[in-house]
Amino acid sequence: MEKLITKKNLSFLGIISVLLFLALYFILQNNTKDDQKLFDIFLAELYNEQNSNLDKKLHYLSSLDNPKVSFFSDLKLTSIENLDRYNKIDKDIILLKKALIDLDQELIKSLSLDNNFTFNEIAKIYFYNLDINNYKFSELDRDNLNNFFIKAIDRLSNEKY
Repeated sequence: MEKLITKKNLSFLGIISVLLFLALYFILQNNTKDDQKLFDIFLAELYNEQNSNLDKKLHYLSSLDNPKVSFFSDLKLTSIENLDRYNKIDKDIILLKKALIDLDQELIKSLSLDNNFTFNEIAKIYFYNLDINNYKFSELDRDNLNNFFIKAIDRLSNEKY
């Protein structure tokens, strides 16, 4: 037993463990760098207007667990599949974009009535802009109008009817 634990064996074991830790560190670093490189390529293509495999890269970025990276791709794709990973403001931005891109009148209406939704006044403007008749049937408290655009819609509605 004494012959197995020698200075030579201990130093050899120490060198192997240090090399193993270094290899593991570089492997982990390269995995995160791949995500960062792909994100950088995505941003560069946005500015350079090169669309080679952009959809494939967007779906890949959207599937990453890092919300700082996946947010932009989900926003570009208007994907609401991963909303649970984002904070409130990011969720609201993605929801608003999805509602406006799809022009989903029911979603826009529900977002405009939700007082917890950050951009509910913007949603109201789009909801009324879709059809001015929406203004007649809205649940808007007309006495507490504090938004210039909503006041303009109110004035337009009053002039029409």
